[in-house]
Amino acid sequence: MKKRLNLIGYRKMADYTQSELAEKINISYSNYNSKENGKTEFTYSECLKIRDILMQRLGKTLTIDELFA
Repeated sequence: MKKRLNLIGYRKMADYTQSELAEKINISYSNYNSKENGKTEFTYSECLKIRDILMQRLGKTLTIDELFA
């Protein structure tokens, strides 16, 4: 669960809702919610997109490990 808490924390710092981030990575809200809650896994491509979106919004360098490990 810790890896999800990192993602949730950074998403909230960037002031994105689950729905907004889902739209930005081109998946449904329900799919995103399921992934953020650990029911299913994000694809590597989705992880990269999320990282890039959050880095741009936060003006901070992030690694995949910081967000998802």
